[in-house]
Amino acid sequence: MGTGTENGVGTGTRTGVATGTWNGVVVAQPKGRAGSALAPGAETVAAGQFLAAGVFWQMATTAAVMDDPYGRGYGGGIAALLLLFFLCVILPLLAFALGWLHSVLVTVPVMRLSNAAGVRTRIPAPWWSLPVLAALSASYAAPVALLTGSPYAATCGLLAAAGVLPVAVAVSARMRQWTKSSVRRWVAAVAAVAAVGAFIGGSAWPSRSGPYRPPVLSQGDYAGMWTGDGIRLELDAQGTAMAEQLPVENGFEPVGRCSGPGTWKSREADGRSYRAGVVLAVAECGAGASLTWEVAGTAAEPELFVLIGDPDAGDVRVLRKRAR
Repeated sequence: MGTGTENGVGTGTRTGVATGTWNGVVVAQPKGRAGSALAPGAETVAAGQFLAAGVFWQMATTAAVMDDPYGRGYGGGIAALLLLFFLCVILPLLAFALGWLHSVLVTVPVMRLSNAAGVRTRIPAPWWSLPVLAALSASYAAPVALLTGSPYAATCGLLAAAGVLPVAVAVSARMRQWTKSSVRRWVAAVAAVAAVGAFIGGSAWPSRSGPYRPPVLSQGDYAGMWTGDGIRLELDAQGTAMAEQLPVENGFEPVGRCSGPGTWKSREADGRSYRAGVVLAVAECGAGASLTWEVAGTAAEPELFVLIGDPDAGDVRVLRKRAR
């Protein structure tokens, strides 16, 4: 009968398979000390948390773009399809690759070193897992912080936090003799629920303080000099205007600029399709000229803007009021 030691405890055979103890629990001891046996399903745990974090980040970023203060869209139907492809195909593959790499570089070394420390100190190996994880994270943090330019302490904390769940599951799996397949099934189910929660939470994250609301300006607030992006628009309280370098477009393509005197009037928002703003009438500017400017910015720093090109992915021209 083959024997061995793990954490200082003798091993034997059971149904023809070498066994050992880990923290006093009889566990399988496969030939070669394979990483998948040391940390069953660790790569799936890491992949699941990376997937949830990636989904949350992507949806929070997308939602922030869609809550653009100038009303620009996210790129229309093609952008929505690309986002769906990224979330359903690219991100899971990337998360699994990162999970496997994390298992090789972090979880399996932590389990090996914890066991070695337990053998030498007679302190149960699971008690060593978190201190070893902290030490390993500290060693990895130095080159990562150097390459990324991030603070060392924050990098170390982030690396350690990313390893807590995979290591905890690996320790529990070893002590309870969970198989790799059972760990993967349970983790996959939990990760799917977490990804859905991350999708919902990420989508709602930018609106935690409420969606963007443009300021409400009075008739007198519009009067004054507005400049920006090479454009100059002077509005007086009597309704006359002087415009310089207003953009002119043909379809979705900018084709030139126009200037000239004219008139202006304020426009109230309809609450659905357009905002409040000003509408210009300039004789020298014909069809295609940007004669309707809408309100953005804040009450303290109001802006007038116009979208140029595709409303879902076009450019924006912004005018800011000069101080008197």
